[in-house]
Amino acid sequence: MIVRDVMQAHPVSATVETRLPHLARLLQRRGFRHVPIVDAGKLVGIVSDRDLKQATASVLTTEGHERERVLDELTAGQIMTRRVVTVGPTDGVEEAARLMATRKISALPVTEDDRLVGIVTDTDVLELFVRALGVLEPPSRLDVVVSDPAAGLSEVVRLVEESGSRISSVMTLASPTGEREVALRLATIDPGPAVAALERRGYRVRQDGRGPRGSPSLS
Repeated sequence: MIVRDVMQAHPVSATVETRLPHLARLLQRRGFRHVPIVDAGKLVGIVSDRDLKQATASVLTTEGHERERVLDELTAGQIMTRRVVTVGPTDGVEEAARLMATRKISALPVTEDDRLVGIVTDTDVLELFVRALGVLEPPSRLDVVVSDPAAGLSEVVRLVEESGSRISSVMTLASPTGEREVALRLATIDPGPAVAALERRGYRVRQDGRGPRGSPSLS
């Protein structure tokens, strides 16, 4: 899946001349945490709720009417982050997730030829992963430990399907010990046949978060 499939198209934006009070109202009214800043349609920066708080805190030592005047005259161009991390609409969603995780940011403007075409947030990505993992459905979950790194995912999938269980999602994770864990969500409330089939082949299976069962290694 690509970024275009999950991004918020035509995001609310502001210009470099937008004053701080208007930015604050925009974030509060819309429930946003970020506002992209554009100039002639092109992305030039981004303002977050943290930027607003820092800008406000910086003038708290100013007294009375002078403080109000300074706050009222601050513009987006003065407080925005100029070096913005972005993604393209045809980039993979996993690339957006990687950038957010490694850069420790929660929103990415989506640009095409430097023009703002959308924004994708950590919430958008999380909702996609929740849907992909089938978490909103009521199936069973099995965590299958694959001790042999050379063992293929195909056997795990084949054994489960041959047991009569339908797989709704599959995810693999590598552990620090070199083992691989296959997380399966099954469209059934009775994963017993799948568990039995896997254990007969020597796989360790954790069911619905419970501890490991069965043999410690592949037979």
